[in-house]
Amino acid sequence: MTSVYINTVLSAILFWTCFCRLVRTDGNTHAPVRFAFWVLAGAAMTSLAAPFAWDYLPSWPALFLLAAMTVVQALTALYWRDGVPAHFQKCECDWEGHP
Repeated sequence: MTSVYINTVLSAILFWTCFCRLVRTDGNTHAPVRFAFWVLAGAAMTSLAAPFAWDYLPSWPALFLLAAMTVVQALTALYWRDGVPAHFQKCECDWEGHP
């Protein structure tokens, strides 16, 4: 049962990190970047629901992978503090819209 609790916490954190990034994206963000965060958020929600909807008992390797993805998301949040990083944007323009 401990693995279900760990899975629930890690999945919720992973989903939250994806949500926080997605709300900062817009039409100027490269579509593959937005798509990747949507897919990761969907995987996090599936992982969150799996023990309850399908009676899935997470294995330790699955939990380790989930923890690794969550750590990466948490650590790279520093680069999203001021918005979407410039290399994920279609146009690197100044605040007036000039390149």
